[in-house]
Amino acid sequence: MTKPMATGVVRRWGRSLGVVIPKEETLRKGIREGHRVRIVVDPLPGPDDFADLFGTAKWKRSAQDYKDELRRMRGD
Repeated sequence: MTKPMATGVVRRWGRSLGVVIPKEETLRKGIREGHRVRIVVDPLPGPDDFADLFGTAKWKRSAQDYKDELRRMRGD
């Protein structure tokens, strides 16, 4: 049987890194500030943020074409 697992996003806190424990998980486990917890660290597969996806989308038209269409729709 696998244990329920929570996931979080690693964020910079000063010169350290930290993970916020979701509120639902703290309520389910009765975790409060000052409690000691066991953490198993396993990176999840996939892009870490949208920067990893930059340049991967292929557009049918240029950005200028989209801007021109928007202006036409607004009546500019």
